[in-house]
Amino acid sequence: MTIKGVNLGGWFVLESWMTPDLFKGLDTRDETGFVTLHSDPAKALKNHWETFITKADFQYLASIGIHHVRLPIPWWLCDDAPYINPLPFIKQAMKLAHETGIKVLLDLHTAPGCQNGFDNGGIEGVMTWHLDQANINLTIERLAFIAKTFKDEPALSGIQVLNEPHRSIDDAIIIDFYFKAYQAIRRHTDITVVFHDAFRADLPIWKPFFTQNQLHNVMFDIHPYHCFDEGLIKGSFQDHINVVLKKRLPLIRELASIVPLIIGEWSLGIRYDTMQKEVPFDEALHDRLLMALQLYAYQHAHGHYFWSYKIARDSHVRWDFRRLVEAGIMPADTQKHFEVQKNGVNN
Repeated sequence: MTIKGVNLGGWFVLESWMTPDLFKGLDTRDETGFVTLHSDPAKALKNHWETFITKADFQYLASIGIHHVRLPIPWWLCDDAPYINPLPFIKQAMKLAHETGIKVLLDLHTAPGCQNGFDNGGIEGVMTWHLDQANINLTIERLAFIAKTFKDEPALSGIQVLNEPHRSIDDAIIIDFYFKAYQAIRRHTDITVVFHDAFRADLPIWKPFFTQNQLHNVMFDIHPYHCFDEGLIKGSFQDHINVVLKKRLPLIRELASIVPLIIGEWSLGIRYDTMQKEVPFDEALHDRLLMALQLYAYQHAHGHYFWSYKIARDSHVRWDFRRLVEAGIMPADTQKHFEVQKNGVNN
């Protein structure tokens, strides 16, 4: 059975677009800036960790048949100043997951020096992770720490070694890090180890990596979004259909024949404001079509995790799993629990 899951983004790794109220008055969009500029970051973060996702949210997910979550966590798990250590709250999240019958994929979402220069990497506009071997070594050490700390948690389903390393980082650096990270985790547990494609899923480097290194219980992760590709941003809706059916579906089938594949992040995010539209154009109808197309394609993988469960703002509904379920755009196993709204969804 295909895993149908959601990301619990914005909880233990901040992104200002997901929780804008938390960043009010701060000239930053990432967690490094937050802890540097906020007058009392420890108090603010602890309140956020206690309230952003609660047991009621886990209970809600379980009630509609969602039994898998991907949980982004940061590398600063050991009192790394100036960061605030979230470890006790991550442990509490694992407990809540277990109590509600939900399995957790722990995803190392940031790395020292930042692996991609994005806000979700912990510090925007900085990407020095791969330029200093000490950064890579520390990342591997933290993965070993994560494996040792959480290996006996009954809710743990896997560990993802690093989210979205930038495509510009040399293949050899990525492959070497992945293998060493795998070895470090294996010293403590046989839990599933997940590797992101580093935005190069179509390259031939992956088949030998997965078939020649005696890796066991591993998965491969891709993030096929619709809002970052220039051709889709300015293209037509037919282009979105074509990319799902003619490009992504064959790629998913090819990769899944080599290694268990997950879609670790995807969304309904689409740039309706810049794309070519027919007249008349019904956004709600196209939302449902794009949702159905993606679900059809991604069921050919081992699993998929929508980004994200919750967006704490009125806008960006197409990234908000719960609001999409309640609007009848995202199908849920127990949709009967909700009064399906027939109106459209605003971006």
